Amino acid sequence: MKNLLIPSTLDPDTINAIKIAIQQSNGKKCTLYLALISEIPDTYSTATFLRSMKSDMTASQKNILEYCRELIAISQNCSLKIHHQYGISAPLMKNLMEHLKIELTIISPSFRNNGKRIHNQFTQILSNSKCPILHLSTNFEEQNLSKAMYLEQTMSKLQVEDLQELIPAHFNFRIVSQAKIFSEQNPEDLQNLLNEAITKNKIDLLIETRKPKKIKLKKNNTNTNESFGLPILSLYEEIA
Repeated sequence: MKNLLIPSTLDPDTINAIKIAIQQSNGKKCTLYLALISEIPDTYSTATFLRSMKSDMTASQKNILEYCRELIAISQNCSLKIHHQYGISAPLMKNLMEHLKIELTIISPSFRNNGKRIHNQFTQILSNSKCPILHLSTNFEEQNLSKAMYLEQTMSKLQVEDLQELIPAHFNFRIVSQAKIFSEQNPEDLQNLLNEAITKNKIDLLIETRKPKKIKLKKNNTNTNESFGLPILSLYEEIA
């Protein structure tokens, strides 16, 4: 794992994202980019523009950032860089991921569910990129991700055999279970079956695939499988 991107609002769950990032680095040198996303100031005045771009952190945010830096120092193999991103578009996202050489993006619940337009836009444009995205769950505290379940959609072209080759080369967990998801299944029956398999196999991570979608700004970004209370690794279909 080379470089990881963590879009953040500097809420407490940023700390957990940093811990997961350090774990996924697997002891190898990497750079963690903590991205602070803001709207482009709406002004024609250069002085006003520069003043608007200076966003003062609260005492709580400063403490969280300082603790993140302490975790990075303890890891000894990772480095932390703060990236300020003003505005976002599909071309900007593509250039950002290529320039920073990002191999994994970790999104915390506080960022994903933030009500600001720019954060929703960033998350939705990111979902159309080819970068793997790890969505952390709201009540997730365990940092050791080791056993994964692949939720295979009926129209997916990515087979579990392909994932078995892909995952070890990029991540330090393994797929121990698979569930095929059919669109006509009763959601309640499906959830009961998956909960049983998750408990039986001690699953701590779900894997699903995604395809490009038209950007539609919503109040909140939600994940279809968030109800299971587990982190979800979302893979772009074309990476296989």
